[in-house]
Amino acid sequence: MGVTFHEFKFLEYFSNTYDFGDVLTLGKQEIILDEDDKKKLNLKNYDCAKDEYIDNLLKEKFSAQSVKSIDNSSFEGADLIHDFNKPIKESFEKFDTILDFGTSEHIFNVNQSFNNIYKLCKSGGNILHSLPANNNCGHGFWQFSPELFFSLYSEENGFSETEIFIFNTYDKYSWWKVKKQISGDRLEISSNSPLYILVKTVKKLEKNEMQVQQSDYIERWNNKIDRQLSKKSKLSVYWKLIKDGLKKSGYNLLPKKISDKIKGKNIIEKSDFKKNKNLEKIVF
Repeated sequence: MGVTFHEFKFLEYFSNTYDFGDVLTLGKQEIILDEDDKKKLNLKNYDCAKDEYIDNLLKEKFSAQSVKSIDNSSFEGADLIHDFNKPIKESFEKFDTILDFGTSEHIFNVNQSFNNIYKLCKSGGNILHSLPANNNCGHGFWQFSPELFFSLYSEENGFSETEIFIFNTYDKYSWWKVKKQISGDRLEISSNSPLYILVKTVKKLEKNEMQVQQSDYIERWNNKIDRQLSKKSKLSVYWKLIKDGLKKSGYNLLPKKISDKIKGKNIIEKSDFKKNKNLEKIVF
């Protein structure tokens, strides 16, 4: 649990529009920035950037009114002790901003974790996540998709201004903003490198219960036929048939084991996140 280069840029992005107010971090958030990061982020003049945790930096750099943390144990000095696998205590105060940077993936009852975050956030407050999305198998219990957060943080569930980004943990120069997919379509993202997901949303209304279902199944259940999908021209359909036929002929000339490997590699490259139509690259 901590703030790397990308989480810090996310905090900067958030602070351009919103005030942090009273902040709650899930776990004590370590400062995971090397000297080069601090130079790029203009933190050389901040003594609190040398701290182990982000608390003072949130106050001095981002004008947070207060910073508290919640954890399952007091081993790092958390202000509130609670197992997020269990419902939050009603006596706990609520906060303007909740930071879930690298925590929810380690909680088995992840649905309860999100419910606790929801209950700890004030109406009009903000929730920020930075969590594993892809190629992080074994880091925690879970990896998360944009579909989950588009469905969870929907207007129907009382949220607004939801934004989602993807970043490659080895690339400090760019993000990809995720656009919500066409109704009835799926938003699938693959990669050959570790990806994290950044999520920002505003809790507008208190709801007794949130409805979360995968959007393309809702489309099927409701028997909607107008999916707003673009219709391909006859020429493009014929051209695809020709290309597929040529590929098939080429594969048939190769031994089955080799052709299967080439097919698999081509599928992976074709579905790589950098080529995804729903992702827009943002360069720092």
